[in-house]
Amino acid sequence: MSKLDVRALLGRGGEMTPSEVKQLRRELTEAKLHEMSSGIVEQTLDQPVRVIPFSGTPPAFASGYFTQQKFIWGKTPEEMERILGIIDKLKHGACVLQFLAPLKASDYENKAYSYLPNGKEYKPDPNEKMYVPGKGAPQWRLTRQVTAKCIAKLLPGQPFDKSSLNL
Repeated sequence: MSKLDVRALLGRGGEMTPSEVKQLRRELTEAKLHEMSSGIVEQTLDQPVRVIPFSGTPPAFASGYFTQQKFIWGKTPEEMERILGIIDKLKHGACVLQFLAPLKASDYENKAYSYLPNGKEYKPDPNEKMYVPGKGAPQWRLTRQVTAKCIAKLLPGQPFDKSSLNL
């Protein structure tokens, strides 16, 4: 299938047909998948990572929400909480999990940005004790468990940088 004809789209005022929306979504997903897969293989800041609370032995598998390393690089667990929109989950530190194999499109779903908890518009809830709008890092949710390893165990106040990597 050919790439979306942006010039033709703009020529008719930018209104997209349902098939063009579907094609654009597929192209963007493929581009992001390629970026993250390259990040895993080359171990760059584009690789997807899962941040979990610091505790005993890190798990060998990851599930749930993830972002890309570049959005939390150089940040402390406390700063990561604000970026990711989680409350007090990392108060005792964080473990950053690296996926061991490139993801397939079926392995995850797009959940927009962390300022949209669960990928949806935020509606304040006084009973919410864990998730609030973050500072806007892209986020995805794994649809299955993937093999992973802990690349950094961070204590409170410790930045996620080269000195904290245990590769």
